[in-house]
Amino acid sequence: MLSDRLLSSLTGFSDAGLEVYIFDYRGYGNSEGRRRLKAMVGDYRELASALLASSDGRRALYGISFGGVVVLNVIGAGAAYDRAVIDSTPSRISNIGCPPQYDPVANLPSDASNVLLVAGERDTVVSIPDSEELVSRGKTLGARTEVRSEYAHPFMDQDVETHRSRLDLIRSFLLE
Repeated sequence: MLSDRLLSSLTGFSDAGLEVYIFDYRGYGNSEGRRRLKAMVGDYRELASALLASSDGRRALYGISFGGVVVLNVIGAGAAYDRAVIDSTPSRISNIGCPPQYDPVANLPSDASNVLLVAGERDTVVSIPDSEELVSRGKTLGARTEVRSEYAHPFMDQDVETHRSRLDLIRSFLLE
């Protein structure tokens, strides 16, 4: 999903007082470069470091699907943040040939009380079995977990009300 598809849905976050930045990964949309995991994670570590350091307000992160992989790697590298939402992210990517140090479950903080993990039973992109280890480990580390029967993959929910409900849940958590 390209970042421009998220703009209209995330205006409620900026309306609520969050400063919102949305980026395409290198090699996606109009972004230059080759699509390489190590480079994309490195890009986001730099971006997060600069943006989070310059923030006067709440430092919140929201990662969707592969973006959750990236956000957890940013967190695992020691980013200073107040809240993070990881939405519909697989537990592991080493099972598809990536180095194990990039696995989301390996990058959960030891105190995950400021993390919300979201998964949906209607998600055909990242199924419950794909995210189950991450959700279970996160819960053990104090994360809030929301596994909802009506949720599909983010921005692919079946109806507008489910989509709105999901965004309300995420916005509320980031603003707590």
